[in-house]
Amino acid sequence: MRIPVRYLVIPAIVLAACGKSAPYPDNAASTTEKSADQYTASADSTDFSGDMSSLTAASRKRVRTADVRCRVTDVFHASTRMEQVVSSVQGIVVESTMKNQYAGQYDLPYTADSLKRMQLYTPTANLTLRVPVASLDSVVSILTSMAVLIDYRTKTDQDYTLAYLANALKNKKAGQHAAKVVTDKNTTTLDVAKYEDQQEETKVDRSISNLKILDDVAYATFTVELFQSQAASMETIINPRYVSRAGFGTEVRTAVVDGANLLRDLLLFFIQVWPLLIMAVLGWWGYRRYRRMSVK
Repeated sequence: MRIPVRYLVIPAIVLAACGKSAPYPDNAASTTEKSADQYTASADSTDFSGDMSSLTAASRKRVRTADVRCRVTDVFHASTRMEQVVSSVQGIVVESTMKNQYAGQYDLPYTADSLKRMQLYTPTANLTLRVPVASLDSVVSILTSMAVLIDYRTKTDQDYTLAYLANALKNKKAGQHAAKVVTDKNTTTLDVAKYEDQQEETKVDRSISNLKILDDVAYATFTVELFQSQAASMETIINPRYVSRAGFGTEVRTAVVDGANLLRDLLLFFIQVWPLLIMAVLGWWGYRRYRRMSVK
C-alpha cells in the first residue's frame, strides 16, 4: 500500500526542527562561559580608557554612597515609593524593614465594663538600596522631595583607584613570575603544595576584592531611614476588674468571713502580748501607789 505524501511531511518537519535545535544549549553554555571569563578578567585589568591624572576622570574607580534620615508623612507610602523608584532605574532593594517603636500604653476608664486602651508608637522604616551610580542623585532628590523634615543627608565619593591598581599589578606580577617550587632537604612536598595553594588563594582574594570595587563603582549604596510623627492607636477593651468581680451575695459572704478573720486575729494578738499587758497593769498600780505615798 502506498502512503500519501502528506502523511510524511509533518514527521519530516519535526525531525528537522529537533536536529537544528541541538546546538543551542552548547552555544548558550559557551556564551555564558565566555561572559564569566570576561567578568573575571576585568578584575585584573590595568587598561584605562582615559587620563588617570585627573581626579574626575571617568576611568578612576570612584565609589559613591548616600545616607539619608528624614521624617515623612506616611512611612509605608514613602517606603513603597522608594522601592518602585529603585526598580524603575534597574536597581535592587537589598533590605527593606518597617516596624513601630512603641512609647507607652495606657488603659483609661471608658464605661462601667470597658476601658480605652491608648498605645503610642512611631512608625519607622530602614532601607538599603543599590542603584546605578548615574541615578543616585535623582533617587536622593525624589526621597528628599517627599520629606517633611530632613534629619541629615550624607553623600560620599571615595576613590579606590590605587587599591584596585595595587591588587591588579600584584596579580599580574604573580602570573608573570610564577615559578615551580621544588622540594629540598628543608621542605617537603606538602609544604610546597601549601605554599602554592596560599599564593593562589591570595591571588583569588585580590581578584574578588577588585570585583567588589567594580560592583561598588557601578552601583551606589543608598541607606535610608524613615520615620513619621508619633501616632496613637485607640481601642476599646473589656475591663478585666469588672468581668472578674464576684456577685453581690458572694462579696457579702466574703466580707463577713473577712471581718470574722480580722476579729480572730485581734483576739489572738492580745493573747499573744499578755506579758506586756501584765507589765502595764503592774506599772499603773505602782504609779498610783507612789502618788498616794507622796501625798501623805
